[in-house]
Amino acid sequence: MNGVAIRQVVGREEEAERILGLLGARDRLPAVAALVGEAGIGKTTLWLAGADAAEAIGYRVLSCRPSEAETRFSFSGLTDLIGDVVDPILSELPPVQRRALEVALLLGESQRPANKRVIAAAVLSTLKLLSRGAPLLVAVDDVQWLDTASLATLQFALPRLSSEPVAALLAARGDVPDWLRRGFDEERMLAIELGPLSLGAVHELLRARLHATFSRPMLRRVWEVSAGNPFFALELARALQRRGGAVEPGAELPIPASLDALVHERVEGLSASALEVARVVAALADPTAALVETAVGRAAEQGLEDAFTSGVLELDGERLGFTHPLLASAVSSRASSMRRRSLHARLANLVPTTEERARHLALATTDPSRAIASLLEEAAHTARARGAPAAAAELTEQALRLTPAEDAEDARRRTLAAADRHHEAGDGGRAIAVLEQALAAAPPGTERARLLVHLAAVKREVVVDYREAVALLYEALDEAEGDDSLEATIHLSLADLWRVATDAQEGLAHAEIAVHAARRVGDAALTCRALAVYGLLHFTVGLGTPGEEMEEALALERSLPGWPLADAATRVVAHQLVFSCEFERGRRHLEAWRKALSARDDPAEAEALWYLSLLEWRAGHWELAARYAADSLALRAQFGYVGAQGPAELPAAALAAHRGEIADARARSERALA
Repeated sequence: MNGVAIRQVVGREEEAERILGLLGARDRLPAVAALVGEAGIGKTTLWLAGADAAEAIGYRVLSCRPSEAETRFSFSGLTDLIGDVVDPILSELPPVQRRALEVALLLGESQRPANKRVIAAAVLSTLKLLSRGAPLLVAVDDVQWLDTASLATLQFALPRLSSEPVAALLAARGDVPDWLRRGFDEERMLAIELGPLSLGAVHELLRARLHATFSRPMLRRVWEVSAGNPFFALELARALQRRGGAVEPGAELPIPASLDALVHERVEGLSASALEVARVVAALADPTAALVETAVGRAAEQGLEDAFTSGVLELDGERLGFTHPLLASAVSSRASSMRRRSLHARLANLVPTTEERARHLALATTDPSRAIASLLEEAAHTARARGAPAAAAELTEQALRLTPAEDAEDARRRTLAAADRHHEAGDGGRAIAVLEQALAAAPPGTERARLLVHLAAVKREVVVDYREAVALLYEALDEAEGDDSLEATIHLSLADLWRVATDAQEGLAHAEIAVHAARRVGDAALTCRALAVYGLLHFTVGLGTPGEEMEEALALERSLPGWPLADAATRVVAHQLVFSCEFERGRRHLEAWRKALSARDDPAEAEALWYLSLLEWRAGHWELAARYAADSLALRAQFGYVGAQGPAELPAAALAAHRGEIADARARSERALA
């Protein structure tokens, strides 16, 4: 393409030209190229060539090469991608996005957890801003090793680019990830599946990389045993070189054919110091040269030199990494369990973050430890605050594993927290498994009842089986007898389930019981919630607004810290006023609610705007209603709730229909239905 040179990619010339074609067609951006295939097939080589070519033709390149050790450390991949370039444009982000991104990238502190949707929306905004001056390439090698939190931001942001000059170059083991196929149509996605090299290409590869030539029969054997995989072929050839380029007649090649055996053969050539360095690099999330030297000591210099010479490790700036992730797995697996635990114990005293220190301590420990379990729980809170629920879930489970048997209350708390974190991370199956495992060992009574309540909540959303959730809650009621607080909570859940299922009248009965139970406890927050649910169901079944109960609920909510609360009296009263067409009172109530939510960057402000748009539409103030509807949708986008719920489009769609804007009304309605 216009004489642009691309680094040598033996046997992949056609694929390289296809990548150049995508990069050169800037009028067809945004677009993505996905390089897929088995381990060692040459994805990284082609990926590096593509990134180099993009830079040569004027792209700004954001790159990330995650390792297997990083998969458990939240936002490590995102930090590699944008951490060094985000400062100049932070001030241009909406405040809520800027604060969330600063927390995720450890650029700032916050007293509130960073919402993962807001972080993803901030990444989308960042990519748009960074692509203003020049086309942008987002290049990620070994996508399968990206930490869950970073991957989620890319899954959100890349498909939502519309006309920006942004290309993505992603290399992944196996097939094209499903999220890419769903997010990009055929015209915007170039899928390149790398198959085996030809016999001639393997010959050229060995000659170029090893300056080696073999007889035709031996070359064919290398090609057949490697199945055309360039990484395997190189390793087989290296082993042959060490033996003079030949084997005894009839003998097998001097290396096992399986992947694990092949990688282990490579690692066996490392010196003791190089192997120690490699083990440290494999265990660290961010293996800088300085940190590795501190961990290894005097043998580090020689070990690093040997590891570089052998081609096992490479240096990128100050960061060390394996030339292929499989080597990291091989290095780790070769160490005994005792040696691995000793290494993690040593690293726990050297790593810079609480989260990584806690993880190393967990991996170094087999016996229960109150102190380490507490540290892991603290690290889980930190991970969740950074918007990484998957990391928080794993850390919480580690804390649960190390909780001493006598610390029953800690175990109960961590069990429920682990399930909640898995649920937040979208792994409902694991949340259910954690709860069901705990249920199997739980004694009858309130402990079992709490587990059943949590299980019902997860199954309601994950399995979408209301009948099973109701059955679990009724079972919990039998176990909770005598605990008014727990009974009130269960009746509240039953009331809400019956409201959205089939029998709001049955839900009203449970809500009334919940109010009485909460009042017996004297818990203001619980009583407030119970009165709010009672008021909502009373209104839903056609009995109107129970004035005294709602006034009491509002007064209780105002007396509690954190007003306005989620799903409490303020929201229910807003619903009642809007759908009763009490315009003046509703307007005052909604404006006060919105102002309070806006002051703390609460995403629920979008809901207050949603109700305001409905109220003004019904009042006949269509221009004002349209502004509220647009503001509600814009705020949802800033918080990362793009397309999450169909009802968000309702006010704008209704307004468009009443104005005769049929095409817009239809488009919005179809988008909401989808």
